Amino acid sequence: MNKNCKMTIGAMLLLTTAFSVAEVRAQTCVVPPTCEGLGYDKTASDCGGLAKLRCPFDDSKYFCTAYRNPDGSVPATVGDIVYSDGTYSSPEFNYPTKTPVGVVFSNNGGYFVALDTYGSFNYNSTLSCDGYTTGAKNWSVPIETQLKEMYNNRTKLNETLNLLASAKIDGFYIYKLSGSTSYYIDMNTGLAQSDYPAVTSRPTRCVNSIGNIQPTIEPTTYKVGDTYVKDGIALGKVVEVDSSGQHGILAVSMGQGDASTANSVCVAKTNGGLNWGLATGIHACTLVKKAGIYIYYTHASDEITCGIHSASGSGACDDSKWYTGPIRKNCEGTNVLGYVCEAAF
Repeated sequence: MNKNCKMTIGAMLLLTTAFSVAEVRAQTCVVPPTCEGLGYDKTASDCGGLAKLRCPFDDSKYFCTAYRNPDGSVPATVGDIVYSDGTYSSPEFNYPTKTPVGVVFSNNGGYFVALDTYGSFNYNSTLSCDGYTTGAKNWSVPIETQLKEMYNNRTKLNETLNLLASAKIDGFYIYKLSGSTSYYIDMNTGLAQSDYPAVTSRPTRCVNSIGNIQPTIEPTTYKVGDTYVKDGIALGKVVEVDSSGQHGILAVSMGQGDASTANSVCVAKTNGGLNWGLATGIHACTLVKKAGIYIYYTHASDEITCGIHSASGSGACDDSKWYTGPIRKNCEGTNVLGYVCEAAF
């Protein structure tokens, strides 16, 4: 029992002349909740750009609020902000490191409306959103029912658009041109209107779907010494790269064995879906740097104490350099030496 609780109970027992036994028994000591027990188990840096709530008992403990994302666990809803990478969030959790491209206007299909109006169209025009490329591709002209859905949800949409300092849903938006007639929705009334002849030019409000967004993914580049990662899994160290830095050779040290074991183990590897094999001497030495001893006896001859099996034979590594020589010690394939596996990426 907590020391303070014991002292409190002891003091209360001395005051039995003032309080009844029933009143004393009613007093209990409750262990206060912890931040971790209430879910505040992260630091501010753990939350990154997510919205966060601070624990009332410890200023260093936080609870991170998750933003909505396209994995289907939390569907996008009207008023959500859509970003250029295909993610989305509620406006309360506006993600500061991302680029907004629109606001969701429909709970069905993840359709979102552009942050601004587009074009100026009349009967002399070709109605299209092909030229609208802000933040995403495949924008299209809204159909009548989509514009009416925007009208019905305009209060929620305009709250988010105002937060993003973008053009609110307002005015007249064209959805069709036919001959000399233009068809549009009056966003003040929600009514479908038409102009004949369609002399007056009006804008449209382009729409898109979250599923259409194809974010630009910069290719990963490497340099010698980097850890090669595929699908979130580290597979080895880069020992050679081409001029682009996107392709090369990675290697991983595998312990010790004879030459036959080394080869069979490397060939059997399937990590990352790559084609593995026993590393060459140069690549092995780039990774292990020191394996075996290069001993000079005379100017005419030398001896290598072997330290590694490789696809180049058995030899030694000294300061990342690969050595073989005419006089070698313990360089038989049956000797147990270190070895390295490699694969192209």
